[in-house]
Amino acid sequence: MDESGVDLLLGCSRANVGYLADYTYYVAQGLPYVLEDGRQWSITFVGVARDAKIPAFVTPVSSEHGSIAHADPWIADRRFWGPKWTYSGQASPTSGGAPADVAECVADAVRERGLASGRIAIEIEATPATRYLRLRELLPEAEFVDAAGIFRDLRIIKTEREIARLREVAIATDAATAAAYEALSGAPTETELQTVIAGTLVDHGMAFGWCSVAYGPKGTTLIEATDRAPAAGEIVRIDIVGLHRGYYSDMSRVNSFSRRPDDACLRAHAAILETNEVMRRETGPGVRCSDLARLAHETLGKRGYPMLAPQAGHGIGRDVHEPPYLAEWDTTELRPGMVIDLEPAMRVAGVGSVNIEDMVLITERGCDVLTRYPRDLSVFG
Repeated sequence: MDESGVDLLLGCSRANVGYLADYTYYVAQGLPYVLEDGRQWSITFVGVARDAKIPAFVTPVSSEHGSIAHADPWIADRRFWGPKWTYSGQASPTSGGAPADVAECVADAVRERGLASGRIAIEIEATPATRYLRLRELLPEAEFVDAAGIFRDLRIIKTEREIARLREVAIATDAATAAAYEALSGAPTETELQTVIAGTLVDHGMAFGWCSVAYGPKGTTLIEATDRAPAAGEIVRIDIVGLHRGYYSDMSRVNSFSRRPDDACLRAHAAILETNEVMRRETGPGVRCSDLARLAHETLGKRGYPMLAPQAGHGIGRDVHEPPYLAEWDTTELRPGMVIDLEPAMRVAGVGSVNIEDMVLITERGCDVLTRYPRDLSVFG
């Protein structure tokens, strides 16, 4: 914030509200929802000033006063807004009424802090146009700039607490992967296998984000789970996203059902496995993301396969895909504390979706692989 000359950082996306406050209302894990008056959409802002002596503020909606009191995040100034909530025989923070407009809460907090004519970094892409225009109307002397670069710099290196959460969700995701392949003995449909994955994550104290389940050639064009049952010799590719206290996992493996697959499947798996191995070996501090991406494309290309997408991986944390990105356009140098997903992937006609994806922590000497389920192709069921 000092380098950017910003007086106030204002976040409103799920990821950045969670990052700044270490608190996210449970129903805000997905898309915004309509409030109880049926008129407005939910949104929460967190404001953190450059001057450490100026207190931060957060604007929860009226329905979450019990949740935020229970979580008790570090931000003491909690400005409720939204529909009035009335309890029989019990008062609530909004029983006397609260502003109907979240922009009024933000503007009031900014004025009280003497920052109404300051430089405010706001999430341009995440802020709804109606709220952004209203803030500019209420704070006409403020200069609004994009906060994307500041959040990128803040979040790209993980703290020990963040790393601990990422380790925990990676361990649970390994367990969900193991449970899924073991469940193939019952020849489940893709949707049934998805249920096994979700249940295992929950059993390990995590939340289920989503997953891809693709049996055989169907995965070439469709990786969503369907009612399709596996056929002998088909590859079974799964890609799992779990969530633990605001932090995501993302990993993928490929095995086969009932018997060893044909040569086309074996060649494709060997190519992606080699690319994954090369990436893990070469990933470490000082390596540029663009060079790692180029290496992945070259390794897979020598085997005669094109990479599915220009990107060969991405950062992971409060978003499943976040900076840095393993793409030719991103020349970021990897540094200790970054957590990235190595994701060489391809789709092969007649074979399916082929992807071996791992979460890794950049260390002083290389990388620590957080997802450790075996990568060699095995037969299940």
